[in-house]
Amino acid sequence: MEDPKPYHLELNEQALLREFDQRVRDGVVIYDDGHKVIRETYNGFPFQFRIFTGHASKPEVSTSGKSSSASSTMISSKVSAARRPKTPEYLPGSDISLTGFEIRNSSGYVGPAHHMIFNKFCAARPHYLLLTRDGHRRQHESLNVDDFGTLCGVLAALNKDHEAKKPEARRYFGMFNCGIDGGCSRLHKHMQVLAVPEEPDSGLWPDSASKYENQQCIPFKYYKHDIDGRVDESERRKTAWAKYLEFVSDTRRALKKAGHVPNAPSGVDVTQIVPHNIILTREWLLVVPRTQAGINGADANAAGYLGMVWVSDEERVKKWIDQGPPEVLTRLGLPNDS
Repeated sequence: MEDPKPYHLELNEQALLREFDQRVRDGVVIYDDGHKVIRETYNGFPFQFRIFTGHASKPEVSTSGKSSSASSTMISSKVSAARRPKTPEYLPGSDISLTGFEIRNSSGYVGPAHHMIFNKFCAARPHYLLLTRDGHRRQHESLNVDDFGTLCGVLAALNKDHEAKKPEARRYFGMFNCGIDGGCSRLHKHMQVLAVPEEPDSGLWPDSASKYENQQCIPFKYYKHDIDGRVDESERRKTAWAKYLEFVSDTRRALKKAGHVPNAPSGVDVTQIVPHNIILTREWLLVVPRTQAGINGADANAAGYLGMVWVSDEERVKKWIDQGPPEVLTRLGLPNDS
């Protein structure tokens, strides 16, 4: 088994954050710092519904595997010719625009296999995409060793100040929505990296998973690996990578046992698709089997399985609450006892 490459990345968190804020002011990146948050607890499991009205125009992928066309003409026109990076609007085969979203800070290099760019529709300050340089790579593919190594490297670099307990440093996590059933909104393969919300009571439940497990309040199936912070970076990545592969195999078996046939783009062999969400921090890895992206207007990506639900209006919140949020997550995945 090939191990993730130990890239040493020089990402300047504060410089990147300043650039992110400027893109928001320019209207290129869509983020509402004053968005409404509704907090509820169901059977001991915490939910936070974050309402981003600017996400109403966010594109979606249909069950046919076709993505709606994300027009970037308006976005590109807001970036002056002098400041516009000399890169293609789209990489060949891609449905994610690059123009205006590239990181201009010289520290934004994340290795030979990926671009690090600002997400257009942000759910955090800041919010990045790790986009494969090959625009023909697809979101229904599980992560490969380069994807995983890059994600680990970016998280190590961005969390450096947080781990050193520097003032104002943020904690970052990464996530990946594998496949249409996993809640992806674009087909070009990409991972996401974003800051954990800074408000009180915005922690991540896997940090204290045993508390929730003891209370038996997590209704959906998941696989978790605790990362040993005492070992060196290379060993952390190697062990987490092996666990990810193990969890994907476990997910394949669990979905097969449940009789789930994945949604697949035209011409793609469904047996090669293992729909799942991955959430990765410096402390743990979480993998969640998925069976559908949404039900009756309640949709979820990986963040939803942290109890962090992103919606465009309160009507979407109502669709979640009417169906019961724990029940929604279970029906979009698998029951915990399956």
